[in-house]
Amino acid sequence: MEVVIMLNLYFLGKTRIEYNGKSLVESFRNKTIALICLLVINRDKYLSRERILDYLWPDSTEEAAKNNLRYNLWLIKKTIGASENSEEFLFIDKEHCGVNMNYSFQCDILDIMSFKPQESNSIESLLKLKNMFMGEFLEGCYYNNCDDFNEIIIFERTRFENFRVQILKRLEELYEEEGNTEEGLNILKEILDIEPYDEDVAAKVINLYMKIGNRASGIMFYNSFRDRLAGRLGIQPSEKLRKKYEELKQSQEPNSLQKDSQEVRIQTICINEVQYFWMADVTGKLFEQKQLACEKRLNEQMLRALGHIRPEILSGIKTDSNAEIPDVQIVNAFIHLILNICKDYKLTILVTGMEDMDAVSAGVSKYLKSSRIAGLNILEN
Repeated sequence: MEVVIMLNLYFLGKTRIEYNGKSLVESFRNKTIALICLLVINRDKYLSRERILDYLWPDSTEEAAKNNLRYNLWLIKKTIGASENSEEFLFIDKEHCGVNMNYSFQCDILDIMSFKPQESNSIESLLKLKNMFMGEFLEGCYYNNCDDFNEIIIFERTRFENFRVQILKRLEELYEEEGNTEEGLNILKEILDIEPYDEDVAAKVINLYMKIGNRASGIMFYNSFRDRLAGRLGIQPSEKLRKKYEELKQSQEPNSLQKDSQEVRIQTICINEVQYFWMADVTGKLFEQKQLACEKRLNEQMLRALGHIRPEILSGIKTDSNAEIPDVQIVNAFIHLILNICKDYKLTILVTGMEDMDAVSAGVSKYLKSSRIAGLNILEN
């Protein structure tokens, strides 16, 4: 049986080098990893040994630097074996070094560098690229006295951040074509996490809120964006964005006179350390909406389950304070309540501090989103 050699290189986030399923990072020095990375990003050309010495051993004597390079090249060749077709990972001669692109290997930064926006028409392929961004290029790495190489690191970090934004923008375009407004909004907000003052992206967010008839959320978003510009940059939104905001304010909310288009909108918050906190907050605010008649949408067992996390909803119902309520029963009762309300109403749940959502609530939120329940929108505020 033929053995297939597998080499995987990851330079975004914590560096990983895996060969046949085994990590090699512990076997390499920091300069060995830097050498591999340097050769990979210059994959289309061979670097002269002299140039490599200038990058990685500029403060060493010529003899010591050459010995260091020879040792590291030997270590790489010794540790990363030839491929199944007898190709070596590196090309090495007396004057130059480089990556042998005939050697079969996978590398996150090479996959990302091959990205071409208009040729990427698959959400699946774009999500795969998006998930490769585990952190900065050579995260946490700094090489003493290697100023030129450190400048390369800074340049590449900026370049890959730009790649990330391009990938996200193309992904948002595809979600918009698919009519998946919720995922489109999430992607736009992810772009704003990277480029927080991008008014074109902010305008797209407002457009999507108008498209789904969620004027209130759009207004809250605009106010937050405006305050960010004023507080951090000392400027106001452009005239173009202000006009978009006026258009938003004049847009019509969904017709609330017809039962099948009535909308309920609640604002919720998260606390990570408190189990069920977000679910309890949602439950309490839904029960406050008297027109929903939440107590009539649940049987007594379900009411008792939700009463475990929101005791005030059990007014008039006798309970055994010592009785244990299984987690799954609480979760099922909560999901049943949401599903039942969405049969009659459009329910929008705005979440503040989603990154602080407790683990159980996060799992339930993920389930509700993936279920694509008609009439339900869970949006980050």
